[in-house]
Amino acid sequence: MFMADIAGVRVLYTGDYSREEDCHLCAAEIPQFSLYFNSEKMAKTIRRLAEKTLEVGESVSGLLVKKAFTCQIMALDDLHVFSQLSTENISQRITIAYNGAFGVLKHRLKQIFESVESLPDEESEGPAFRVHERLTVKYESEKHISLHWRSDPISDMVLTLLSSASSSSSSSLPVTVDHWLLNDVMDKRPSPPVDEVGELNVVVAVKIALACLCVNPKSRPTMQQIDRALSMQGPPLSKPFSMITLGELLGHGGKTS
Repeated sequence: MFMADIAGVRVLYTGDYSREEDCHLCAAEIPQFSLYFNSEKMAKTIRRLAEKTLEVGESVSGLLVKKAFTCQIMALDDLHVFSQLSTENISQRITIAYNGAFGVLKHRLKQIFESVESLPDEESEGPAFRVHERLTVKYESEKHISLHWRSDPISDMVLTLLSSASSSSSSSLPVTVDHWLLNDVMDKRPSPPVDEVGELNVVVAVKIALACLCVNPKSRPTMQQIDRALSMQGPPLSKPFSMITLGELLGHGGKTS
């Protein structure tokens, strides 16, 4: 430690001090090496999904959860046990205007969906029926019905159909849902098809979607049939896109292509 006085400014130096020249070391030589990473990842089934021994080629359905460098497949009910995540079911309710007969509404929906069952009065506190065990339609008054559902593709489709019928200028549902126009029940948020190829693709996709909603799994198309329908270029539409009805897509009317 020493004190230096330079032009009236004193500076105190502390620590080791040596008058010897600094010794400079050469840079260390690092040999070249290569790293190899395996692109394949392994996911382990746990708890409920691990209770069953899977055969080669057998599929498993569950949630894939990644923790650090490990992947686990678990049942939805086990999510809160092995992670900090949890699941909740959100029930939704909406009341819409409907002036027609409640029994007619049920009859029309049966023409589209395979499962439309009446509910006992003690369970629903009034006339009600349930579509595919998902969406419940309740009679509220002579001019209103209420819909109760948990969001899924089938419930959303029923809601769209009923909302379309409610917003119609008619005071009740059409004579038959077969007369409902596809263009009226489609989601208005995506951009509509702009050419004949786009219109044909929409018609094919809706046909497949309706076929996949069958309650009986044997009545649904296979993945091979779906792939063939989507990959093949079908004949042009036999009528304008704006005039195609649900009945034609369900096979209750004339051909669309």
